[in-house]
Amino acid sequence: MSSFRLLFLNLGHFIDHLLMLIFAKAAFSAGLAFGLAEQGAYAEMLPYGIPSLLLFGACAPLAAHLADKWQRNGMIVVFFVGIGLAAVTTSFAQNPFQIGAGLAVLGMFAAIYHPVGIAMVIEGGGKIGWRLGTNGVWGNMGVAGAPLVTGFLLSAYDWRFSFIVPGIVCIVIGLGFAGFVWKGHARAPEPTAREKALVGFAAGWQRALVSLALVSSAGGFVFGAMTFLIPRMFEVRLPEISTNVAITGTLAALVYATAA
Repeated sequence: MSSFRLLFLNLGHFIDHLLMLIFAKAAFSAGLAFGLAEQGAYAEMLPYGIPSLLLFGACAPLAAHLADKWQRNGMIVVFFVGIGLAAVTTSFAQNPFQIGAGLAVLGMFAAIYHPVGIAMVIEGGGKIGWRLGTNGVWGNMGVAGAPLVTGFLLSAYDWRFSFIVPGIVCIVIGLGFAGFVWKGHARAPEPTAREKALVGFAAGWQRALVSLALVSSAGGFVFGAMTFLIPRMFEVRLPEISTNVAITGTLAALVYATAA
């Protein structure tokens, strides 16, 4: 696999998780900007992020289907540009409902990466385990980077910039990948003889699918709850250390990076 192609795919995993978790850190500041009381701003804003999380999972099968019918490279371009535009659009919200709508669109585009990008990572045989492991670390660093980047942007500017800046970066990366594809540098590796021979499903795949779904659901519930709540918990529970959003964001990032 082309090292540049893999780099773009790894960046995609990083960006996917980073943008999905901006709201976890920015929700409180956005709530205050919309006139909500400080005591309940975070709790009142959180429900507006739920549609984004639901669509992040629900739209994955559709993204996979479109990639099979069209092309994976094209879907990754749509992912980068779409998630970037959604983030920038969300920054112009004038009320919590509009933030929820913007985040929902962001979740739809974010759903593209896992079924499409990871399928691209394993193409072509070779050191698949190494590529998957490295790609997973990039994704986890996106989780760690979300409170860090958002915290510093909130400290220097406001909640709108915490969406605008990453959104613009995503669009630029997407256009770069589009140019990479246009020049023919992102062709999928030729399938190996083993991949050509493996057609269809293995015996007992239904049981494996159900088991994996149960494990993923349980793990995903805990993962989602912790990644969403830890940045705010540091602000509320550790005021003796710091109440600065940049500092608490850095602390949350260190927790996530260590866990990765």
